[in-house]
Amino acid sequence: MPSASNKYFDEPGSAPEHPRIRAWRSYKNNSSRVELEIRRRREGLSYLPTSMFVMFYGADGAISHHDETEWDLELDSWLVTEHVKATDEDNEKLRFSLRLKAAFRPIVIRFGDGFFNSVLIYLLRGGPFANHQALAQVLGEIHKYEAAGGSKIDCEELIDYEIKVVARELMGLYANRAVAEEILAGAIAQYLDDRFRITEGRLLGFR
Repeated sequence: MPSASNKYFDEPGSAPEHPRIRAWRSYKNNSSRVELEIRRRREGLSYLPTSMFVMFYGADGAISHHDETEWDLELDSWLVTEHVKATDEDNEKLRFSLRLKAAFRPIVIRFGDGFFNSVLIYLLRGGPFANHQALAQVLGEIHKYEAAGGSKIDCEELIDYEIKVVARELMGLYANRAVAEEILAGAIAQYLDDRFRITEGRLLGFR
C-alpha cells in the first residue's frame, strides 16, 4: 500500500533558484540599469577562470552595487532573460562563445570530438557567415576534417538548432539584426579560436 504522504510524489517538483539570482533580482528591481562584463585573463598559454562582473546602476548613473563570480550558465541565462547586455560588442562575443561552448558540449559527448569538429567546420564553411572576416580568418587556419562514423545529418541538425537558439537570444537583446548577426559571427569565431587553439598556436609560433 502507498504511504499516506510522500513528498517525492505529492509535491510538484521545481528546481531551486540559484541564491545569487535572488539577490540580483532584488538589486535589479532597485536599479535604473544592469550591465555585465565578462572577464577572462590569459596567463601564459592558458586562461585563468572566466568571471562575470555584474554592475547595478542607480538613478544617478553611479554603480550602486556590483558582484563578481565565476562564469556560470544558469546565472548568465538569467541575465539574458532579463535583457542584460554586456559592456560592448567584443565582450558580448566572448559571452556568447561561452554559451555556444556550453550548448555544444552534449553534442561533442554524443558524437566525439573528431566527428563533431568535421561536421561543425563543414556547416560553417557553407553557412551564412562563411565570408565574415573574423570567422573566415579562423576557418582558414583549420585543416579539413573528414567525418567518420555517426550520423552526419543528426549532428548537423543539433548544431544548427543550438546556433539558432543563440541567435534568438541575441535578437531578444538587440533589436538591430545586423548587430545581432555581427555578435553571433564573432562568437562562433571566438569559440573556434578556443576549440582549435588558434591564438595559442600563434603564441607558440606554430601559425
